[in-house]
Amino acid sequence: MPLSNPPRLARRSRRNHPALPNLPSLPLSNDERPLRIAHVTEYYYPHLGGVCEHVHFFAREARRRGHHVDVITSRIPGAEEQPNVIRLGHSQPVYANGSQARITWGWNLRRDLRRAFRDGRYDIVHVHSPLTPVLPVLAIEEADCPVVGTFHTYFDKSVGYTLGRRFFQRRLEMLSAAIAVSHSTTVALNRYFEADWQIIPNGIDTDVFNPSVPPPPGLAPDVPTILFLGRFDPRNGLTTLIESFRKLKGRGRRGRQARLVVVGDGPLREHYYKQAQGDPDIIFVGSVLEGRPSYYAHSSVYACPTTKASFGITLLEAMACETPIVCSDILGFRDVVADGREALMVPCGDRDQLADALVRVIDDEGLAIELGTTGRQNSLEYSWARVTSRVLDVYQDVLGRVSVPV
Repeated sequence: MPLSNPPRLARRSRRNHPALPNLPSLPLSNDERPLRIAHVTEYYYPHLGGVCEHVHFFAREARRRGHHVDVITSRIPGAEEQPNVIRLGHSQPVYANGSQARITWGWNLRRDLRRAFRDGRYDIVHVHSPLTPVLPVLAIEEADCPVVGTFHTYFDKSVGYTLGRRFFQRRLEMLSAAIAVSHSTTVALNRYFEADWQIIPNGIDTDVFNPSVPPPPGLAPDVPTILFLGRFDPRNGLTTLIESFRKLKGRGRRGRQARLVVVGDGPLREHYYKQAQGDPDIIFVGSVLEGRPSYYAHSSVYACPTTKASFGITLLEAMACETPIVCSDILGFRDVVADGREALMVPCGDRDQLADALVRVIDDEGLAIELGTTGRQNSLEYSWARVTSRVLDVYQDVLGRVSVPV
């Protein structure tokens, strides 16, 4: 979709609220002991991001195995009613940690959450980003069963954790198990808190994300395609990529043919439209929920110049689609890829080296095939079947400890 009319694209993005991924049904299975599970999260559809993907795909796999899973979250404008999704209060976007975060507000929020727990009769409450206000902290305080927490975020420093260290440490100690999605997440948390962390990564649906999906509409294979996919947050590095793309196109005596496809949306859309300066080779697609595998699988390279991340979920998606990657060399990404194995990693924010790495992948077909093939193979270690089994093992361990008399 060309950039020639950015205001029209912006209007479309604002009214097209994705509900849930439309995925094929899976055969049912039955675990030995079915559980009633509540996942509490500030982030769920139509908000797009790694936390809601994690919650949704875990719930899908756990339900397939016979467990009951409810998602307890807040009301977001444009959200549709969905089975097993309980919405309380109202979601307010705020700017934090270099990105757009969300908090829930509303009268009687604590009372409503307490009622949801009582009505749900849960065996386990699983809280995501447990030490962030408001809904996660309330869930820790009000749950009437064991609480497991998953920490998703890497950060350099936190004024809130510095000032409220005692308060948050006490809430952390109320958890029956503390899970982190990556080593880098524990590095950030260990600056402030003490806990016995278990690392269980994010997962990927390797059947949905695969190299054989059909191409997206309008994406012709006539020139190399560089893909950017992510929210329009400053830390995701789209400005760096646009400038690197200009450097890449200027290489050679006659310049270089290539296109940059940008999949995503956010409050900064107009800012990035202006940065693109009407370049017809920079194509803004808008938000895409179900069609992401098509863009990965039919791009020459996935570029991810993010400056801060706890885990590279989009790297996993690209790997599963057998797409070579060029990304920032940051702690959170080193948990998923290695330089020269699935990706070429470049210093964070270095426009010249980013352009050089993109040129290497585009020009060296053997390198591109090697990176993509290795990425697909290694992505299978992160299938949701494996990740869900590990989380369910944590639940069983917690419940086993609760049932054993002291």
